[in-house]
Amino acid sequence: MECTLLVDNTAITDRYLLSESGFSAYIHDRDARVLFDTGFSGVFLNNARRMGIEPADATHVVFSHGHLDHTWGLQALLPELGNETTEGGGHRPPFFISHPGAYLPRRRPGSSEIGTLFSSDILARFGTMRLTKEPFWITDRLVFLGEIPRVHAWESFTPNAEVTLPDGTTSPDHLTDDSALAYKSDTGLVIISGCSHSGIANIITYARTVCGDDRVRSVIGGLHLMHADQERIDLTARFLKELNLESLHACHCTGFKALHTFSRTLPLKETGTGLKTVW
Repeated sequence: MECTLLVDNTAITDRYLLSESGFSAYIHDRDARVLFDTGFSGVFLNNARRMGIEPADATHVVFSHGHLDHTWGLQALLPELGNETTEGGGHRPPFFISHPGAYLPRRRPGSSEIGTLFSSDILARFGTMRLTKEPFWITDRLVFLGEIPRVHAWESFTPNAEVTLPDGTTSPDHLTDDSALAYKSDTGLVIISGCSHSGIANIITYARTVCGDDRVRSVIGGLHLMHADQERIDLTARFLKELNLESLHACHCTGFKALHTFSRTLPLKETGTGLKTVW
């Protein structure tokens, strides 16, 4: 499996790629080409092509959750998927995979829309929809985890936005749609998260159950600790330390305070747009 970061808040030095406040990764495992999140804009598309990757050729488009900095890049992707705007026969329709809640409207008090701009019905015109709360195996080694059980109380949070439900009512947004990918290598799991609103410890705990493997080699992605207090950061660091990771590629929404703490005891690696890892 090969994982390339197409978008992160920062870019790897000397790669000369663009960054933005968002996340997107491209994962190639056997015959599967997975676009995991699309960032905030078309930046992911330009970066990918500079690295010799064509996101419109993805066999699967997977969303970690329904926030703007992970889904609004769809505005750039969808025209590329339409046969009318591509030369030759166009691109094969991908599978769109996510939790069913990823397409619900979201707003913070006093703000405009922060959720996905396109409904699942619209995306179904461009490919095949797979909305699932259950784990979904993309290949025999790569799995979308679905809805994450929240078993570690210290990873709970107070919602700061509202979600509009299908019946038109609103409720506090607990981001139950937040999920991740897990890759089952011969020597342990590689966890690829978008934002980890569910909590990275909750994600890893569930991934171990789903994959039937307690070994974890690496964690790649955002850990959403930028507003966390030091107690939660320390508990997260302790949990990750016990895994004996080979590497930790924490990025996007992890936050400086958490990165500084992790650098003392964990194998924290430089991470940004252009990072490529092979497992």
